[in-house]
Amino acid sequence: MNDLRKRLLYFALGAMVIYLGGDYLLHNYVDAPLEQRENRKSQLEKKIKKKKQELAESKEAARRLAVLEKSSLPRDTEIARSLYRTWLLDLVEKSDFQAAHVDSGPATSRKGFYESLSFSVRGKGSLSQLVKFLFDFYRAGHLHKIQSLNLTPLGKGGGLDILMTIDALVLPGAESKDQLSMVTSTRLVGGRLADYAIIVQRNMFGAGGESDASRQAFLTAVTRDSGAAEVWISLRGQDKLLKLQQGGQFEIGHFQGTVVEILEDDMIFESLGERWLLSIGEPISEAMALPPEF
Repeated sequence: MNDLRKRLLYFALGAMVIYLGGDYLLHNYVDAPLEQRENRKSQLEKKIKKKKQELAESKEAARRLAVLEKSSLPRDTEIARSLYRTWLLDLVEKSDFQAAHVDSGPATSRKGFYESLSFSVRGKGSLSQLVKFLFDFYRAGHLHKIQSLNLTPLGKGGGLDILMTIDALVLPGAESKDQLSMVTSTRLVGGRLADYAIIVQRNMFGAGGESDASRQAFLTAVTRDSGAAEVWISLRGQDKLLKLQQGGQFEIGHFQGTVVEILEDDMIFESLGERWLLSIGEPISEAMALPPEF
């Protein structure tokens, strides 16, 4: 091999060494650090986005809580019990119930987040008197809910024996100390009592009426599998079980809704433009309407 060929061979070998060495240096000391930097940047951006979302959710929760606190009964449970019972008595009197009684039970603390006061109303009246009572009840903006309503026909005269149980809530941060909220609820679709005259015109206790499927649909469980929350709705009498995640839609009889939020022991669903809170063990027919701001 002559000298020229050797020099060319050494030159080619050197070029390969320089190329491979340069590629190694570029990959390990330039490209790799840049890639690591981009990965760290991406992770930090995700963390910042998550923190901003959590902050926004916290602010929204605080805003919702502030709205609910305006509707809460006074912070002192005894004052709250007395004022709310008086309000119920006044409502019963305006509705012209006969032989009416309003009783209250002990306060129940719910995990320290709020206290629940239970009341019972019993009396005799017509369907039109009951509709007036319910209209005034739901027009008031208190944090209250009718847990059960039992109606027993009295003969053929159209009279009813009325028994209902009511829960009213006291929040720790309630604005009022010694008076009930003056907030007016917007949960009613119609703003006038006359809008509900059709209820009185119907023979609710006549033969041939179909049963309300929503009264037989109970929220029975809230499960979480691999982080995905799911609610179970049992359709009693049909031997069916609906399993729904957030965003899931359901149709029960003439009732349609969409699951918008799943909590620990409750779910919030939307129906006809309103949001409703349903707790485990309750039928959909007894869901509590939430304020529009919630």
